Amino acid sequence: MISARFINPHTDFGFKYLFGREETKGFLISLLNEILKGERQIKELEFMDKERVPRSYDDRTILYDVLCRSDSGEEFIVEMQRKDEGNFKDRCIYYESSLIATQGEQGRDWNFRLIPVYIIVLMEFNVSRNEKLLRRDVGLMDMKTNELFSDKFRMIFIDLNAMDKLEEECDTNFERWIYILKNMDRLKEIPYKEVSDMWADFEVVADVGSMSRAERRDYESSLNSYRVLLSAFEKTAEEGWEKGLTEGRAQGLTEGRAQGLTEGRAQGLVEGRAEGRAEGRAEGRVEGRAEGRAEGMTEGKRVELVRMVLNMKALGLDEDAISKVSGLSVAEINEIKP
Repeated sequence: MISARFINPHTDFGFKYLFGREETKGFLISLLNEILKGERQIKELEFMDKERVPRSYDDRTILYDVLCRSDSGEEFIVEMQRKDEGNFKDRCIYYESSLIATQGEQGRDWNFRLIPVYIIVLMEFNVSRNEKLLRRDVGLMDMKTNELFSDKFRMIFIDLNAMDKLEEECDTNFERWIYILKNMDRLKEIPYKEVSDMWADFEVVADVGSMSRAERRDYESSLNSYRVLLSAFEKTAEEGWEKGLTEGRAQGLTEGRAQGLTEGRAQGLVEGRAEGRAEGRAEGRVEGRAEGRAEGMTEGKRVELVRMVLNMKALGLDEDAISKVSGLSVAEINEIKP
């Protein structure tokens, strides 16, 4: 059931409907130009085949949310990502590297000259797990001087949750785009129409009521799949966290006692048995609990991933959908049994 007025851009169908069609190409050009302001400006885009043919029989077929090429030759992968999947960073590197590899041509005339490739991910999580930033730019840099080594490999991650400005505080179209994409499922109307006619046009296209019956049916299906995947992910994450914490505490206490006794005896020989046992046990418990929690959380993440796959299998999701959420290959998914 659709309750919001506007299309949810976090769904697969919704994002492609808003930014991946010829009719809506202007919105994607505007979004990319705001992201790349001061670096590149795009006048025209050509949508490319999102399914790349594998180079050998055992290669994975690669599917992108939106894949396009600018009028000056740069290629762009644009994705919307709701949750942090397993090996997310590695997947981004693999996607971009695969796209670069397809530029190779046979014959002596090709001199390895490459065109720039960008992957731009709009997400609802912090890709680094450290400092919370709205935008992170990743490229090939000299690690000592921070000098740009090459502009051919670029990754831009935008954390929608880090947009903390209110509607009236957004001064640039970049901030306006991020604010709208973050809050679209709660908006009653698209703001900023007094700033540019583009926002009025976007309001018309993004309105669920403007869809055809077939488009609305496809959108509802995508929205339901999105809700199921989100529910399965959140349930599995909660179960994995609780299990990992419980196992971490138990293992930490066991190792803490053993290590505390060992260190206590050794230190007691030097400083006195009574004082040594006390300090050894105290230090051992602290260090043991820390190590136990770390190992427990690692085991918990593995258990979490297995439970997530089992939950999604139980919900009837196909292997490709499970692979996209979990980051596992189809072969690895098939090895996981109830």
